[in-house]
Amino acid sequence: MKQLLFLFLDGVGIGPPGADNPFSRHGGSAFRVLAGDQRWCQPFEPRTSAEHLVREIDATLEVDGLPQSGTGQATLFTGVNCAKVVGRHFGPFPHSKTHGVLDDENVFRKLHDLEPAPSPSTAFANAFPPQFFDASRRRVTVTTYTCNAASVPLRDISSLRAGRALPADLTGATWRRHLNLDVPERSIEASARTLHSIAREHTFTLFEYFLTDKVGHRRIDTAPADLLTSLNTFLSSLLDTLDPAHDALFITSDHGNLEDMSHTQHTRNPVPLIVYGWAAPFFTEATSLAGVTPRIVAALRSTT
Repeated sequence: MKQLLFLFLDGVGIGPPGADNPFSRHGGSAFRVLAGDQRWCQPFEPRTSAEHLVREIDATLEVDGLPQSGTGQATLFTGVNCAKVVGRHFGPFPHSKTHGVLDDENVFRKLHDLEPAPSPSTAFANAFPPQFFDASRRRVTVTTYTCNAASVPLRDISSLRAGRALPADLTGATWRRHLNLDVPERSIEASARTLHSIAREHTFTLFEYFLTDKVGHRRIDTAPADLLTSLNTFLSSLLDTLDPAHDALFITSDHGNLEDMSHTQHTRNPVPLIVYGWAAPFFTEATSLAGVTPRIVAALRSTT
């Protein structure tokens, strides 16, 4: 069985090199491998082969202003230009005008239509702490809204303890130190193996890594260099597990942010689109966030 693992990196654009761009000096070897032996900086030269595709895609969606997560992610996960639906960029949460699109056009629902009922083989690998499931306090993100709309289960602390989900910080340190939750301490390498194990059990798996956006906004006390070192370790370990003939690792983002630390706002830079594995040829025509979901569906339709 062939699988597609979607690693969504929130807030990662491709910007010019320089002192304010941490990808200039701190990308690491796994970033270079994934980008076809180049930094995640402009110029980001396209690479195309049967099992590896590298390019940049547009995140502005032909709308003025700075791209935002609400409309950017809704576009990414549906193939519909949700910034145009709303009439502007909006975020961080889903705009009410995009609810219908997310209900009917989301990538999970489209993939479920390809697969035999009643057990669609899709997964969202993030674990959520008990506080998240308190409905009175919850702020629904685009990813969680999308999962709820397609009846994709959200994984909880029991899944994390059982090694069947990943914390957003990859190690669980945030759960232990800031939420005072009893969860096992895991290495970044172990989390990469866990994600690969989840992906091997499903046709399509999504994992959302949003610390990149939080560091770009300076909302957590982590240096960009330290974050990229940790993420490089994760990517390197993940690459070690992959068989490109059966596994496809797909990476992109919703908008730029981390690549310009001279401010705390988003950017209008393009974002990376990287496919490592069998699905690479299906993404050659993607030019913007709106082109992602149609290519995911086409790639996985070819395997049914």
